[in-house]
Amino acid sequence: MKSIQTKFITLILGCVLICSTVIGGAGIINAERVVDEDAAQLMNYRCSELASEMDALLSRIELSVKTLTVFTNDHLESVDQLKNDEAYMKAFTDQLESVAVNAANNTEGAVAVYVRFNPDFAPPTSGLFWSKTNLNGSFQRLVPTDFSKYSPTDAEHVGWYYIPVKNGKATWLAPYSNENINVQMISYVIPIYKENETVGVVGMDIDFDIIKNMINDVHIYDTGYAFLADDKANVMCHKTYPFGIPMSSVDQSLTPLITELENGTSGSSLFSYVNNDVKKKMAFRTLRNGMRLVLTAPLAEIDKSKNQLLLQIIIALLIIAPLSVLVTVLITRRIIKPLKELNTAAKKIAEGDLSISLTQQTKDEVGMLADSFQQTVCHLQKYINYINSLAYRDALTGVKNKAAYQDAERRIEEQMRQGHPEFAVVVLDINDLKRVNDHFGHDFGDMLIVDACRLICKSFPHSPVYRVGGDEFAVILEGAEYTNYVQLLENLKTAIIEYNENSPKDNQLSIARGIAIYNCQTDLVFSNVFKRADDAMYQNKADMKQRRTAAEDAKKE
Repeated sequence: MKSIQTKFITLILGCVLICSTVIGGAGIINAERVVDEDAAQLMNYRCSELASEMDALLSRIELSVKTLTVFTNDHLESVDQLKNDEAYMKAFTDQLESVAVNAANNTEGAVAVYVRFNPDFAPPTSGLFWSKTNLNGSFQRLVPTDFSKYSPTDAEHVGWYYIPVKNGKATWLAPYSNENINVQMISYVIPIYKENETVGVVGMDIDFDIIKNMINDVHIYDTGYAFLADDKANVMCHKTYPFGIPMSSVDQSLTPLITELENGTSGSSLFSYVNNDVKKKMAFRTLRNGMRLVLTAPLAEIDKSKNQLLLQIIIALLIIAPLSVLVTVLITRRIIKPLKELNTAAKKIAEGDLSISLTQQTKDEVGMLADSFQQTVCHLQKYINYINSLAYRDALTGVKNKAAYQDAERRIEEQMRQGHPEFAVVVLDINDLKRVNDHFGHDFGDMLIVDACRLICKSFPHSPVYRVGGDEFAVILEGAEYTNYVQLLENLKTAIIEYNENSPKDNQLSIARGIAIYNCQTDLVFSNVFKRADDAMYQNKADMKQRRTAAEDAKKE
């Protein structure tokens, strides 16, 4: 007959084994889940960060071309005069040259700039064309392309003119090679319209290597890398595949990846695919020029830390088990309470609750296990909080950043698919920030951004504020603030006036704003609402600039 002590020890040992199994299982399950989530957050954050850098570069290029376009429109007195007065056309072209060359010289990677007039009423070589003959050279005046030598359908030679005109909007053209200076280029072209007539185009050619270098400098895990494709899944920049090759011709197993890239979808989860019999995962973002930025890494490298952590947990359990047997025999009573607490903690972790605190402290292996378990949970909490702070908070202003804005965009689009939510988007942009940075330095400009953000947050106290660009903010209005948006915009206007009244003349703040209200009949995706708000903001910016110019002219008189 077994003694009571033997039975009690057997019972305790059984409980120890059960608790160890629960703790180990919970640790393995949660470690696998947490590491998978962290890997997805890391790759998505790195991808979003790189996409933001590239979009910022593209945005600066667009701004240069838009500035030249606005100058061209503002200084064109009459389309009829441009058509019928050759001397005026020449004088107008001469007037544009210095501005165009200055814009090109101040645009990163620019290798050519041009303003071309409509060949339907202007001579076939009219306009201006300045280009570098080599990457290290200066811009030189060259004879513009002769429209009379090419058909309008000849996209290779004159597509840079007819494609944007046909689109009726600013257009990023696909990369192509300039054999004259052996440079691969990408072009941004804006058609010019005045008096309901096509005047011509303003464009700039950019050295595509500045984008390729950003792609090639990216590394993640051991062999992970970034690459660039267009919206048809043709390779634009890849460490292995040549430029322009369709990915479908590289590997038939890439078909799911190609479909994903063509759809242009992206989310918080990583997309799994197989390439050359290697399992991989990727995160990608769609750039403002329509290209797909992809960050990819082998699954084995992504899971390396997870596998190591699981092995460590298994080894720890194998070590702790025999020690627990010995401790149970020696001090059965002391081990009961810590085991109960560990069992409870394991259940909380299995439910996804990491906010645990172990209070039972013993100077034995169970205490070591409890302490290690607590430290592991604390490290996981700190790591998750750290990743979240990096991914969703703007470092300068403290408001939400572009990544958080994209999450909100996906959330609202899901609501749009399920029903008809009520919301509005306000887009705000700080005027003349470049002038402030140039005259007073970027630190002063950063202070102005922070002050502007403070006024925006104060004016929209219950709505999320996102910094979506260097000097651009977006606010998503829902609920009561959506209903009272008129009063809130008036509050912002009043706040800016009060700020300027109490600020030095050199520290005046001007914010352009635009708002768009969701219309379930016309807005199929969230970006439609944002686009209308952004257009309204730019119209407001133009109106403010016009009023300021008129006021300055009046003072001169």
